[in-house]
Amino acid sequence: TMALLRPSLLPLLLLLISLIHNHNVALVSAEESSSPSPGTLRCLSGWTRSSKLYTISPDRINDGYCDCPLDGLDEIETGACSGSMDGMWTGIPSASSFRSIEGGGGASAPSSNSVVFVCPQQPSLHLPPSRINDGICDCCDGADEQPPKSSDESASSPCPDVCDTVLAAEREAQKKLQLDYTLGSQGRQSSIRQFQTWKEELQHKIQMVSGRDIVHLEQRLQDAKLVLSEKRIDLVKVWTLAVDEVLSHSTLKEIVTNEQRMSVQRLGLFFISMCQLSGEASTDQVANGRCLPFDRASLDLGILWDHDGNGDLPSFHVFDAETEESITNYAEKLVLRLEGKDARCDSTTTREAKKSTNKNRVKRPHPEPDMDDFDDDYHDDDYTGDSGDYINEKGIEEGDDGNKEGDNATVKNLMEKLPLLAVRDAFKMHGKALLASSATDDNADIDTEDEEDSVSEDETSDNSVDPMALSMARSTISKRLGNIDRGETSSKSAARYVAALIENSSSDLEDLQNLVIMTMYHSKLSSEDIAEIIYNLSLSFPTDQQDGGSEQTCSDVTPWSNWCPPVTLISQSGVKLYPPPFIVAAAERRCSQREDAVGVCSGKEEEETDAEFPLSVPDGYYAYYEPQVRTPADEISPFFAAMDLLRMPGDLTNAKKTVEDIGTKLVSTRRELTKLENELDSSDTSKYGVDGELFMMRDSCHKIESGKYEYEVCIFGKATQRDIGQKGGGTHLGSWD
Repeated sequence: TMALLRPSLLPLLLLLISLIHNHNVALVSAEESSSPSPGTLRCLSGWTRSSKLYTISPDRINDGYCDCPLDGLDEIETGACSGSMDGMWTGIPSASSFRSIEGGGGASAPSSNSVVFVCPQQPSLHLPPSRINDGICDCCDGADEQPPKSSDESASSPCPDVCDTVLAAEREAQKKLQLDYTLGSQGRQSSIRQFQTWKEELQHKIQMVSGRDIVHLEQRLQDAKLVLSEKRIDLVKVWTLAVDEVLSHSTLKEIVTNEQRMSVQRLGLFFISMCQLSGEASTDQVANGRCLPFDRASLDLGILWDHDGNGDLPSFHVFDAETEESITNYAEKLVLRLEGKDARCDSTTTREAKKSTNKNRVKRPHPEPDMDDFDDDYHDDDYTGDSGDYINEKGIEEGDDGNKEGDNATVKNLMEKLPLLAVRDAFKMHGKALLASSATDDNADIDTEDEEDSVSEDETSDNSVDPMALSMARSTISKRLGNIDRGETSSKSAARYVAALIENSSSDLEDLQNLVIMTMYHSKLSSEDIAEIIYNLSLSFPTDQQDGGSEQTCSDVTPWSNWCPPVTLISQSGVKLYPPPFIVAAAERRCSQREDAVGVCSGKEEEETDAEFPLSVPDGYYAYYEPQVRTPADEISPFFAAMDLLRMPGDLTNAKKTVEDIGTKLVSTRRELTKLENELDSSDTSKYGVDGELFMMRDSCHKIESGKYEYEVCIFGKATQRDIGQKGGGTHLGSWD
């Protein structure tokens, strides 16, 4: 049976081979045809891209047979090539390099690289050729299922148009997108217009500020400075007239011009003595280690010192009334004087000096006193510290000039001959010894406190010491030691300046005499202290009051024993010559005040004496009396009335304020101009976008909360961190760059 069936299959096999052969006869090899005829199609005949390229004749296109199985190009309008590459044959990759066929109006024969159909109303929907006219409506309007060309042209698509339903959400989204784009585009154009307007306004404002405001302010400032210069010149004239009036008093001249009694050296000692006493009398008379009365007297006479000089002695120059710059500088110094600011030349130096002073103090332990029982002397302004028991070993407020005697011979000679130092040195030695002894006794009392329990009540009463009185005595001694140190600092500084004047060949005796008179005014010393200085310095007065009597004892030796009672030099004609009568009267009062003073001994015997600590320290203790400040009732005060009347002129104050206000306004305007120019420069570097489209975001701020903090970022501004609920302030985190 098997043998009979096999021959019967042969005709069928031959028929199949014949059909295949007849079909392939129509295919012409691409290698055999150099150029295809019009309307033909070339494609790969196999299932891979390595297949041979064949030419398909026009009658074989859309004939219902798939000649191009790889891409189905020959059966675009039929379903013969369904399952081809774009129909997603398994194992065959997609060809992404082909172009699409635009739908609508019927599908036409595609080119060799057009294999995708795009629905007209659904641009995102791409259909492969196998889905065209396959009886399935893929496009919402049926564009993929068009009637055949051979059919009636009036025939409609077999697919209904359901685009309104299918595309409702998509069209709504598209509409919103279009609206957003329109609004965004309008906002962008608005921002660009705002930016252009702002930029034009900014340029105009820069032109106005630079070309009008600043020029106007500069002119106003120049005019105000001219007015101020005139007022300064007026002040210099008034000041010079007041100084000349003081110097014209013959009585004051007699103090410093009587024969050889006031030589250059004696005048120098007069300066230094007044600086010593004025420094002791008030802290206001010493600034940065310098003697302010001498500084101010120099300014009155147009002597301007270079306090920052590095030489052995300070240098100076004289005010030049012929040059505007010199007048301006001189007038400014006078204004500082009138405003009370001349003593604040270097506040830093003063603060550092005070720190140094505190470091050099040694605290003495003792019971805290009851402040309610203290008298006015105990509350003196010079008193510093808890209880007054402090020792300043290096002086008070020693500035740059405080200890610069150096090796200059003139300075050393002046300081060695200063008559006031003997009394001061004796008081310092005795006072420091008492304080040191008191501190030792306090420590010993603490160590033996338990042993004293056995002492009887009567003995305790007899030997007890009032701790309040002891504390006040310590305070007084400490205060006076500080006053002496401050005075010595002032006198040492003055010695350098006086030496510079003495060694300067251009300084004559009259200049020094005038400087002494003006220093006398600014020292504010009483006529009694001035008289004491005069009698101590004059060589014309007798220095030995002994009339061949017994040898003086230590208790008889005082600073006043050589000239008390005071005498007056008389010429051969009987005319009183020196000193002026009011000075003699003042000296007599001083002798009367000092007649009970305790003597000064400098020998070793006195040093080695173990004196008990006094329970009270009156003025004049150990021959030291505190200098007295001059009062309006003093005999010498009327001579300086012209200087006392000097005040800051109101028109000068107004002129100065006008210059300051205009200057401040000018600086502010220039800063504003710089800010505007920087803002314009930043706009040219696309800070606000290429065309200024980001300008509308300017000054907008955005906040976010995290934990207990709120963070705020301002566009083109700054970023800030602050506590939630905090209205202002906060931590600056940076600026927009």
